[in-house]
Amino acid sequence: MPRSLELDRRVDQLVTRLEWRAPGAMTRSAVLTAVGRRGLENAARRGRIVALLPGVYVAAACADSHAVRCEAVQAWSKGRVLIAGESALHLLDTRYPAPDTVRCLGPSSWNARAPAWVDLTRTRLPRVTSSRGGVRCLPAEAALLDAWACAPRWRRKDVLYRALWLRIAGPRRLIDAAKRRSRLPDRRVFDGIMGEFVTGATSPTEVMARREVFVGPEFAELEWQVAMVVEGRDRTADAVHRSSRTVIECDGEAYHGSRAGRRRDRERDTEFGSAGWHTVRFSFQDLSGRPAWCRRMLRLTIGARLAPR
Repeated sequence: MPRSLELDRRVDQLVTRLEWRAPGAMTRSAVLTAVGRRGLENAARRGRIVALLPGVYVAAACADSHAVRCEAVQAWSKGRVLIAGESALHLLDTRYPAPDTVRCLGPSSWNARAPAWVDLTRTRLPRVTSSRGGVRCLPAEAALLDAWACAPRWRRKDVLYRALWLRIAGPRRLIDAAKRRSRLPDRRVFDGIMGEFVTGATSPTEVMARREVFVGPEFAELEWQVAMVVEGRDRTADAVHRSSRTVIECDGEAYHGSRAGRRRDRERDTEFGSAGWHTVRFSFQDLSGRPAWCRRMLRLTIGARLAPR
């Protein structure tokens, strides 16, 4: 095989490896080992790989991937940094939206200048770490606390509710992790939300509905976490409006989105209906994305059920 064709084949193999994230970022020395100087220059000139950071290359097609950028930061730091905050939450569950910048923690002794798209805090690194796809990051609960601390005040609740809804972190473990953290912005707000789980709340969707959405005098009659017996079976409603015989269920997609979950919901709603209760369901997306609509729908439902017939 002619040398030029052999070089092209090796470059193709390199780019394929990078595109399939095996790994997604490589140091210059690793690229040189794989394809040599001519191969590196050829791939860079043709726009197939790009230097995302000094001495760190990624496939051009993957340069905007947040996960690949996290890998590139780790390669650039030679493993010194830990991915943290919302970047770690995204690595732990890709359904969590990727932030605009890569959030990471590095040792105080590391004095490299980070580019604008890297949010680097130099600090004492924790002993306990996690890993996802070969990238070292904070454990889930520590990452969520870091994300809460770094987020602007108006976004903190959304960060918390979303990560809990996706079950990236568990309420009990998060409460324990927060106790070990000496400083946490808006701790009173955080403790108030997490206290709902201590007193019986079963999902972040329910907590968000109770604390952020169905608030004020018009919803003062709502009773939360109500034990009921329907068709001889013990049931617990997220909330009820007793005088209108309305049941409010706050669905989390992680549980209710499966076929089996939908079947259970239909059976549950039918049994409540047989006892004269009307069920209204609100999803996490509705409660977080259009709370005014949720309030209006519940208000109209209760009003229609109370109207004389």
